Amino acid sequence: MKILKVNPANLSSAISEAIEILRKGGVIAHSTDTVWGLAVDAGNKKAVAKIYRLKQSDSTKPLLLNLPSKNYLNKVGRKLCKAHLLAKTFWPGSLSLLIMAKNSDAKIGVRLPDHAISNLLVRRFGRPLITTSANLTGSKVAENAKAVARIFPAVDLILDDGSISKNFASTLVDVSGKEVQLIREGMIPFRKILQKLDRHS
Repeated sequence: MKILKVNPANLSSAISEAIEILRKGGVIAHSTDTVWGLAVDAGNKKAVAKIYRLKQSDSTKPLLLNLPSKNYLNKVGRKLCKAHLLAKTFWPGSLSLLIMAKNSDAKIGVRLPDHAISNLLVRRFGRPLITTSANLTGSKVAENAKAVARIFPAVDLILDDGSISKNFASTLVDVSGKEVQLIREGMIPFRKILQKLDRHS
C-alpha cells in the first residue's frame, strides 16, 4: 500500500499514478463529496470482484458507477428522461440514480460527484469507475485516509487530501420505472428531487 499526500501542486501527477494502478486492476481509495471511497475499473471483472471481497459484501448487490460526464448516461443506460432531468439539475453533486442498463434488464447505479479528485480521476480514466464507500459491510465508513489504511491494508494506493468523511452518503433514487422511488435519503432531500420532477411533468 502507498499513501500519497495530495495537494494542488501534485494533483495531476497523483491522478496519473492512480490511473496506472486502475488500469492494472488495482484498488485505490480517495475522498469524495460525501464519504471516503474505494475505486476500481468498472470494466475489469477481477477488480470488481476484489472490491466485494475487501468490503465483505454480497456480490449480487450492485455497485455505483462514477461517470466521466453527464452525457455518459447515454452510453450505459436507457429510458433516461427522468435521469437526464435530474442530472442536469443535481450533477455534479450528491445524487445517485438507479437506471435501466443499456443492454440488459438489470438496473445500474450511476453518479457524478461534486469533487475535484473524483471527477478528474474518472475524466482522465475515460470510462466509468466503480466507486463504493470505504467500509466493511454493516460498519461505519472510514473517517479519513488513516482509517482507510487500517481497515483496508490491501488497497494499492490512497490519495490523501486530508479530507474527513461527511455524515451523509449520496441520496439514491430509482428512476428506472414509471414511479420514482427513494432508496436512500442522503445529502439531497427527496422532496427537492420530487419538486424538480413535478415542475417538468
